Amino acid sequence: MLEGQATRVLAEIRRLEAELDGGELVVLGSQGQPRPNPLLAELRGHRWLLARLLAPGAGESVAPPVADAVDRLRAEWVNGSVP
Repeated sequence: MLEGQATRVLAEIRRLEAELDGGELVVLGSQGQPRPNPLLAELRGHRWLLARLLAPGAGESVAPPVADAVDRLRAEWVNGSVP
């Protein structure tokens, strides 16, 4: 399953890179100001995701640690232990 997702993310990275190779790194924003091409952020996000998918232990966790912390805080609040 993770292999298929990694393959799709890698294909998307290649498409983003190809688009950026022929385009500008700086584009005009809504007010005419120069700003980084939004594809740069997408490419960065895809590379981060690929690294996470290929990391040792990827896919072993059922819930992210943040969800556990949020659930713990919610339980404390419901039980009245949070002032």
